[in-house]
Amino acid sequence: MSPFGSRRKPAVEPVYANTMIWQCTECNCWSRDEFIHEEKPHCPMCHAEMNRETKNIRIE
Repeated sequence: MSPFGSRRKPAVEPVYANTMIWQCTECNCWSRDEFIHEEKPHCPMCHAEMNRETKNIRIE
């Protein structure tokens, strides 16, 4: 064994879930639905309209 201890942690499988988001129609910006408190939000980056969609994102 190496004196520097090259023990690796066991690989943990990432967990993904389909989550409701607001996706910008003009740029790549998006935000989770739980952080938007407007009925028809606008993009904070380019001020375009946003559409409600689902996205498979990593949660753990």
